[in-house]
Amino acid sequence: MPDTRLREYNPLINGFSDAQGPMDISLNEAKDRFGQFPSIYGIVSEKKSEQNQKRQENKVLNLKIGYFIKDLLERKKINLKGEVHQFFNTWHRDLENEFGICTAPFFNIHDTRLLKGLIRKNKAIIDQFSNADIRQHLSDSGLIRKDILNSIHPDVFLKKTALILQRKIKSSVGKGTQQIQKVLNDINCHATMMAIKQLTGEQLLSLSEEMIQGFTDEICSYLLELNTFNPLKQIKGLKARKGSGIEFEYATRDESFLKLGKITSDCTADKRGFQSDINIENIFWTVFSWILDRNYQILKVYFNNEFVMKVHLLPLFVSASGCLEFQSITPGRSDYIILAVDAIETTVAFRGQLEGTENNYLDRYRDEIFSKTMDCITGLADNMNINDIYAEKFSNTPWVREKLNVYPEIFLHVDHMIKIDQLEDVYYLAKKLSARHGYDMSEEVFMEIQMKNTFLQPGYINKAPRVKSFGLIRGNARDGIPMKQIIGV
Repeated sequence: MPDTRLREYNPLINGFSDAQGPMDISLNEAKDRFGQFPSIYGIVSEKKSEQNQKRQENKVLNLKIGYFIKDLLERKKINLKGEVHQFFNTWHRDLENEFGICTAPFFNIHDTRLLKGLIRKNKAIIDQFSNADIRQHLSDSGLIRKDILNSIHPDVFLKKTALILQRKIKSSVGKGTQQIQKVLNDINCHATMMAIKQLTGEQLLSLSEEMIQGFTDEICSYLLELNTFNPLKQIKGLKARKGSGIEFEYATRDESFLKLGKITSDCTADKRGFQSDINIENIFWTVFSWILDRNYQILKVYFNNEFVMKVHLLPLFVSASGCLEFQSITPGRSDYIILAVDAIETTVAFRGQLEGTENNYLDRYRDEIFSKTMDCITGLADNMNINDIYAEKFSNTPWVREKLNVYPEIFLHVDHMIKIDQLEDVYYLAKKLSARHGYDMSEEVFMEIQMKNTFLQPGYINKAPRVKSFGLIRGNARDGIPMKQIIGV
């Protein structure tokens, strides 16, 4: 008879602390030992309201780290991608030399070498619009009165003058319209160059190679925008989103990163009430370790400029020596890197769960979007020099689960899958950031990896409680644990 006993939700998670180093620890133990109450930071009130007398405050992980990261992103409007890139560039691990994998495609979709060539070819145009005196340009054009120009605050000067010229275009005809449009294009070109400066801290032509590497995708997007106002040379090689068909981009490591779970209504939403299934444990706390980890990536999928799906990815190391509890359970192969598809989550519209969406137009493109996404992931693995791709089968979307169940399966004990550096890197980056920006630093950091969570789908409880079945996107099923070791046949 199958074991139908319900288990308390208590998966193993990854942790790191100054005192203990790497930790594989249960969620409940981590909360008991290291969790804090949100009321300490004023996130919820210490007093219960009359309407919410039954509320029980629970301890939360990563609260101190989450507090300062949220403040940096939302109040100071910082994009952490540059900080992450600079830190990992000086980190003592070299994944290419140690494991033979290339991490550059995992951080930027675009090739930095292509971008550097594009900058060289368009140096004159970039320099022109980076250093343009738009106020003087407008004054010389006579399109806006000087008293109006002088009254506009510098912080909104480009935006306000662009709006004025847009209104003038609507009321003008003939050559006058062409002149106004030319000046408006110049304003937009300069605004684009200033946006790059705001993102990186320097003008594009002054950026170091490290900064260009750190913000390759973002700079490419800005140059595509510049191209719409002033044609650039060799622009066709850029893959930035154009707003049509099936397109991909990596999640930006700014405040929008924190809102992705709310948009897809999954368990990483900032409040449990935003989840499609409120019975699933909320793990918003893990988002703060993901955003600091160069080796954790979220691929966003768009269809006709609409965000429809996200895919969580990370490289994991498979080692037979990782499993101490069941020495008889060994994989057919060990000591290799896999690209783990840690989660695939969709928006409500793409799940077909909105009222009146039985004939949702997205449903007609479901197979194509999913197939192209798998192609994108296998292409990424190729670029990273990773052969094997395994996927977590749990998703907030029933049709995604059905598609993942079609793939051949491979069995691994979750202890066989090891996160490279086991959060030591993330911890020291958080420590460095908190010190630089004047925040208190927590003494530990935690992350949930869904691939290692055995509480999301039925396991092989009797024989091997922490063995999981994964979708074999690419690889050999014989590299996993033989079925006879799992069920005793």
